Amino acid sequence: MMKTTRMMMISEPMIRRGNLGDLEGIEKVENRAFGEHAYDHQALQYMLAIANSVTTVATVDGTIVAYATVYFRKNSSISHLESIAVDPDYQGTGIGKILIREVDRVSEERGCSRIVLETFEKNVSALNLYVRSGYKVKELVLNYYRTPYRGSRNAIRLEKSLD
Repeated sequence: MMKTTRMMMISEPMIRRGNLGDLEGIEKVENRAFGEHAYDHQALQYMLAIANSVTTVATVDGTIVAYATVYFRKNSSISHLESIAVDPDYQGTGIGKILIREVDRVSEERGCSRIVLETFEKNVSALNLYVRSGYKVKELVLNYYRTPYRGSRNAIRLEKSLD
């Protein structure tokens, strides 16, 4: 099935588990999606390498166009969606929703009953995606981020029940 972005038709994305060999592609997506707010190379490498995380990548025609990383704590029923990024050229195609469904599936598989995440309070498109995907706003976290986004360093914490 083909989907239309603002500029092109794309093939259906392939979803698979990410690994350290995907670091360069994930880093490219991260930088394009977040600019100055992007995780650096070392942080992305850590996310891919640690045992208590799962990274999922979405590829189109063999190129990584999105990824999501979810963390799990030992003896906890709560997973943490640490990062999700979709290349700007592929935003609006449904890839973000597909990745969120995969995060849900992996979290349930690991015995989790809830997922939490934080995002910039002024990142309206991300907030809308999360709310449409079943997340509920839980709280405003003051000065969560080091670098302001649209003038704010605050985060919105959201939570989703998997029950």
